[in-house]
Amino acid sequence: MKYSYLLTCACFLIAANTFFAQTGGINGCVVHTNNPESPIQVRCYNTTTTQLTSVDSNGCFRFSELAAGNYTLRFSDDFNDTMNVNCTLAAGEVKTVSINFEPASTSETLFEVTIKADRPTSTASSKYLSQLDFEYRPKNSAQDMLRLVPGLFIAQHAGGGKAEQIFVRGFDCDHGTDVASFVDGIPVNMPSHGHGQGYEDLHFLIPETVKGIDLAKGPYQAKDGNFATAASVRFNTLDSLTNNLFLVETAVVPAQKNLTSKRFAGMYELPIENNRVHSYFAVDVMNNRSYFEQNQHFNRYNLFSKTVFTINQNNTLSLSFSGFNSSWDASGQVPDRAVKSGLITRFGSIDPTEGGATSRMNANLIYKAKLKKGEFESQVYTSSYKFRLYSNFTFFLEDSINGDQIEQGDVRTTSGINSSYSVNHRLGSLNNRLTVGAAFRSDDINNELWHTVKRQRLTNTALAAINEVATAFYFNEVIRFSDKLRLELGGRYDYMTFNVRDHVPSDTTRQNYSGFNYQTAFSPKANLIYSPSSRYQFFMNYGHGFHSNDARSTVQEQANHQLPLSVGGEIGTLLHLGKKVVISTALWTLNLENELVYVGDAGTTENKGSSRRTGIDVSARWQIIPSLIADVDFNLSENYLTESLFGQRNKTDYHIPLAPTLTSTGGLAYTFKKINASIRYRYMTDRAANEANTVTALGYLIIDGGVNYQQQHFKIGLNVENILNAEWNEAQFDTESRLQNETQSVSEIHYTPGTPFAVKLSIGYLF
Repeated sequence: MKYSYLLTCACFLIAANTFFAQTGGINGCVVHTNNPESPIQVRCYNTTTTQLTSVDSNGCFRFSELAAGNYTLRFSDDFNDTMNVNCTLAAGEVKTVSINFEPASTSETLFEVTIKADRPTSTASSKYLSQLDFEYRPKNSAQDMLRLVPGLFIAQHAGGGKAEQIFVRGFDCDHGTDVASFVDGIPVNMPSHGHGQGYEDLHFLIPETVKGIDLAKGPYQAKDGNFATAASVRFNTLDSLTNNLFLVETAVVPAQKNLTSKRFAGMYELPIENNRVHSYFAVDVMNNRSYFEQNQHFNRYNLFSKTVFTINQNNTLSLSFSGFNSSWDASGQVPDRAVKSGLITRFGSIDPTEGGATSRMNANLIYKAKLKKGEFESQVYTSSYKFRLYSNFTFFLEDSINGDQIEQGDVRTTSGINSSYSVNHRLGSLNNRLTVGAAFRSDDINNELWHTVKRQRLTNTALAAINEVATAFYFNEVIRFSDKLRLELGGRYDYMTFNVRDHVPSDTTRQNYSGFNYQTAFSPKANLIYSPSSRYQFFMNYGHGFHSNDARSTVQEQANHQLPLSVGGEIGTLLHLGKKVVISTALWTLNLENELVYVGDAGTTENKGSSRRTGIDVSARWQIIPSLIADVDFNLSENYLTESLFGQRNKTDYHIPLAPTLTSTGGLAYTFKKINASIRYRYMTDRAANEANTVTALGYLIIDGGVNYQQQHFKIGLNVENILNAEWNEAQFDTESRLQNETQSVSEIHYTPGTPFAVKLSIGYLF
């Protein structure tokens, strides 16, 4: 099946390339006059043909289907800085040009300092984050970089080794159920995972290797499929290094009176005497005892290498390898009553034998070709993954003698291919751009769940071999009615098969999960963008999406061949007020269909019903003075369970547990010569912890700050977390549990305490 799929994709893309006859064109890259190594983001307008395009992440652009003649290209940023370039083409000629663009008064505008003229987007909530956005932010892992996404919060509750819990747009996404993440095109989310559906562990990514982050909220992008319900986040790594780096970091929590973490990271570009080959590697080693009373013994080792071959000016080949291994102990979620009674402190533990280990290895090959009329890209990847987690959520509720500790395991091999072809073409008098793509992914999974005591196995609760295969085709047509109005129409077809072999014998108390099923989804997408001027943009968006359910749930519904549907809509604006203020707003709604969810912590399925979320996102950036920038993000949502898709709110028990209703982040950043300083806050209000809202998950306000100094070969940073030393809960759940000395169970908040006041020092050497 895999080979026939590849052959179909190849024929499909070759036919598409043949269909559009190749003529002349103009290719080029736009760089800053004062810094030729730094590409900048501008719009490119062919005034002769009225074609409009934008540069890619490397600052490159392309105009195709050009006959012989004279052409005038106009380049403009978001602040009305423009320049014109004249080109003359012979018949069939493809000309390559280099554009040195110098914005007017760059030292006085946000163009140079903060947003670098964000590339044109399809929604008001879309964003591109460059190295400038996250270079000076505190981060222990790539997972911490998710906090840069406006309105996205994360929570760690397993000693630092497990994937973080994610909150965004009224979703408690668990560990990634409704947020799709990718690293250089490799999907991070894992379907039918032993701990939770869509489990998303980004810890294999070294933060210093990240070049940029593409963010898209809502199900409006045709290239995004499974799990891209609330948002999708795409991490892109560096192709080469500007400087080699050796970095040492250490952190201390004064209350612990000792070092809590140590980190060593390094990046080195190989001295290859060939300007067409760039190759570097990066390493990252971390040890963290954390701020709990019990040493968390968190150890993580990362390795990454990437080589880019420039075959010629139109063809590149990228080969990368990445991997990590980590192990840890965990203090778990502590019951509120145990802390209030004095049995333990906030930083204590009921079961000190919790913890786990995990590893992932990736290989990634990407080929990119610039053709006379368009671009072709093809990717092949494979991953090997292992995961083992020991948890105890209910203590002695089920087993009053041995306790309720469980062991969850997941071992899998994932392989896949992604291909896309984009071409500019004419439709009557309109200058359009068509993108067609295909994707294939196969997961061979072995899952297990054990009842354990102090990490020693007692009985087997779940043991299953799963094969899950996903195939997708998509298209996106950009229709440019003028340089002010464009319409994006797209669609995506997904076909998934689920094959489960349950190896645990079934009886009257346990359901057997063996079976086979297939499910499909067609997801239409539509984005309308109106830009009356370069300072004002208005957006209307509509799209369908989905997140698949665990295979063990899916195979139980033999008559259901439809992937769970999500339907979203959004209207928004992006406004540039003068040259110093940028404001974006988005009013959105998202409906989810009835779904069955496999609960990995219990080895059972649970029907959550359908739901609706409606909210507003507001983001603002203000350059107060050339060296001082303020930003704020405000996210408000109403979330509830419904009787059916698009139906009325449930009459009772309609709250979505832990769904955030009000969040906000913001801060000030100061830059003066070689010094960069910032102070930032993040706020989440109280929210319902269960459907009846009888238990409340407490909100929090945390303030962090830092100052960094850098010269040519040396940099030093001092960052402070939780400056006010607030007492807050990072992760919290309404859980029914029983302590060993209790005769009755209690349902209440169980939580993992957040970081107290902590100081981190980093020293880096660049060469």
